Amino acid sequence: TPDGSRAVIRRRGFTLVEVLVALIIVALGAAAVLTALRTAADSAQRQRERMLAGQVAMNRITETRLEPEWPSPGTREGSAEMGGRRWQWRQEIGRTPFDGVVQITVRVRPEAQSGLKADEGWIVTLTGARGRSLLADPGADRLWDVARREDG
Repeated sequence: TPDGSRAVIRRRGFTLVEVLVALIIVALGAAAVLTALRTAADSAQRQRERMLAGQVAMNRITETRLEPEWPSPGTREGSAEMGGRRWQWRQEIGRTPFDGVVQITVRVRPEAQSGLKADEGWIVTLTGARGRSLLADPGADRLWDVARREDG
């Protein structure tokens, strides 16, 4: 200094401790963001799996409804490909309290799962029905056959 006294000159800047604290805060924030992204990606993957398995189950129910032969009660198993993957399905045909109507229950899981018990790992279960009582006469549309036009 001009008067000869020793003055301490403070330099502006950050100390090492301040820099380390800031880096820790940034690292924790980045870790939280990455965890959130991972959770979102896993959720999207599970949703895609459930959608594809649901399509396999719906296809199986539709195929059973369209078969020319009446389905007999019991269990059938098979596999199908959907979305570039193989899926295992189990279909159960059961009786209902309604005469001429059967219940169709289909369970689906990824085929690659090994070591699972028979009742484990199913990610989708859908139920439908097929019934003679549910079908109208093939050549008749009851609503339109009895409809009358009234001119006002």
